[in-house]
Amino acid sequence: MAFAGKRVSMQCRFMTESQYIDRQVYEDPDVYHRFLEFLGGDKDENTTAVYVTHTDGHRVQPQLMQDVGTLRGLMENGLDIDRSLLDRKSLLVHLDIEYVNFDSPAECYVNPERSFKLQEPVIAVIEELLLQYGIRPLHLLTGQGHHFIWRVDKESSAMADLIALAPMNPAQVSELPANDLDLESHVESGATAFHGLAWVMEFLAHEIKKHAAPKAAIPVELTAIHVGHSAEGCREMISIDISEYGDPLWTRVIRMPFSNYLKPWKNGVVEALADSCDWPPIFTVPLHEIDVASALQIRNSGEKTKELAHRACVRIPEQSQGMARLMAAYRSSPLRKFHQDYDAEPTEEAIELSTLCEQLPPCAAHILNNPYDLLLKPSGMRLVVRCLLGLGMGARQIGCLISNIFNDAQHGWECNWDIYSPDMRAHFYTRLFAGQISVALDEAEDFNCVSTQEQGFCFDADGCSLDPWCKKLTHK
Repeated sequence: MAFAGKRVSMQCRFMTESQYIDRQVYEDPDVYHRFLEFLGGDKDENTTAVYVTHTDGHRVQPQLMQDVGTLRGLMENGLDIDRSLLDRKSLLVHLDIEYVNFDSPAECYVNPERSFKLQEPVIAVIEELLLQYGIRPLHLLTGQGHHFIWRVDKESSAMADLIALAPMNPAQVSELPANDLDLESHVESGATAFHGLAWVMEFLAHEIKKHAAPKAAIPVELTAIHVGHSAEGCREMISIDISEYGDPLWTRVIRMPFSNYLKPWKNGVVEALADSCDWPPIFTVPLHEIDVASALQIRNSGEKTKELAHRACVRIPEQSQGMARLMAAYRSSPLRKFHQDYDAEPTEEAIELSTLCEQLPPCAAHILNNPYDLLLKPSGMRLVVRCLLGLGMGARQIGCLISNIFNDAQHGWECNWDIYSPDMRAHFYTRLFAGQISVALDEAEDFNCVSTQEQGFCFDADGCSLDPWCKKLTHK
């Protein structure tokens, strides 16, 4: 959008990724020590992370998963560094909050003060909720938002309770790649608990949205849902991004504190700017005895980042007792009943897709007929789920329908499902959107033609209206 472009035009010259990388930070021994802390140890040989890698916004590549012993090599190259969510001794819990601008992806980098200011109501609610449950996380500031991280010891009663919450469906574990990391033994001890954790984190995300959305100046949604235009003239929102819980445990990673943040270079944001820009370096930093404003200054300076590494511990805190309280709140919630009903719902015979599409509005039918990649987008998935619920289909039946589409090779999914699970992804997002409707967190205010057009998901507006579908969905 123009408003972001004007800010960019005040900058001067283009800076390539190689010019941007600050290798001096990685040469600091304190930074290396902090990396080991975040990996769960104090030496290469006693860390608990299963692997390290570098992705920075791109999908995980199994061939780039490396033993922690290769950490120094990654540092010498100045790479962005991630650790596996998969851990030998704990189940890691990760909550990701991001500012997202669909029209001006550079906005969070060009004007970070505004982008992070917009997130403040959401962060305040998260801190209050976690305090109520007695969870004290490690809090990191990234390029676009905040990460909250804690862990549950695998030998704890909280871990056993997570396993008991949601017995694992074998179809939700994708095939493991062949490498030297012995992934299988670690996945077996964590995958079932991770499935239960997904339900609990969905509940926590509901609570955050319920309390934060009324206080926020822009929409707050679960995952990066396309929204309408704000007062600034762009489509911007705050994402409570729990999408990692829709993929197998071994495929997901967390950005390392004090790591180079190369995302705007690697996802093409820098190159796409109309005017060249000279951004300072960006590092992921912990909020250790500093506020967000100070962290935004520190993260743009290699020297200040190194100084923070001298004094800021980034060991991931064990929070089993707090997790037990969070699970207790989840068990007594309406969402728990929805999850149980979802799993218990009988799966009816498959419906012929062409017949189904004839009964749907053109926007939803177009997505189902052209699922790659419209159905992969959260907004496309939500629109389809809303319409199918309005048609009278059960939530699990919808999940099975979408799973069948994801598994249909004719749509060219091969590169999407080489490591991820189509069944797990389909049921996760179906539960995510149907669950919000079930507990009245989603009252479908934007389930109309004008909003759908603004979101970019109207493909044939001639003679179509979503009003009857909204009434069917909400029974209004």
